[in-house]
Amino acid sequence: MEQVNKDKVLAMLIKTFFRYFTLGIVETQSSDNDMEKFEPQNIKRTMLNHYESISQCFNTEAFYAISRMNYKAEEIEQEIRSFIKEDTTQMDLIRLACKTEAFYATMVEEYKRNFGLLLCGRLATQNEHETAYTRCQILGTMDMHTAIDIISKMTESAYAVGKKLLGERR
Repeated sequence: MEQVNKDKVLAMLIKTFFRYFTLGIVETQSSDNDMEKFEPQNIKRTMLNHYESISQCFNTEAFYAISRMNYKAEEIEQEIRSFIKEDTTQMDLIRLACKTEAFYATMVEEYKRNFGLLLCGRLATQNEHETAYTRCQILGTMDMHTAIDIISKMTESAYAVGKKLLGERR
């Protein structure tokens, strides 16, 4: 069973969310010139229009993915049942999914890094991502096939929620 570092998977998960969420929104907006949609100033303007929705969508989409990285299926169900209270927030659930403070801190740093790039009107290139992602070896490793499945599902769900979000605003 091939293993991959969780910090690398987490970084790719967050990068994937931002890339495909943004793509879903940008591709859905109307414009006479399709290439203009992808100009940095348009990406920045478009995402600033959805600023308040980004973290909410991320928390919703990332919860299951991060849970799969840190818990067995039968464990997370029991954890959620004992954790949820009347005032439990999405952010509380993300903290639960992260399982450790080190995982949560790594997730927050990666989120901030990707969000900052987005506010500059761009997404990280693959090279830039490889050199700049937040490393945290103490997070351990996970099964490569599970990691690929998690990233693949995030690609689909982030793109769909981006498209849906723009449709709801029209």
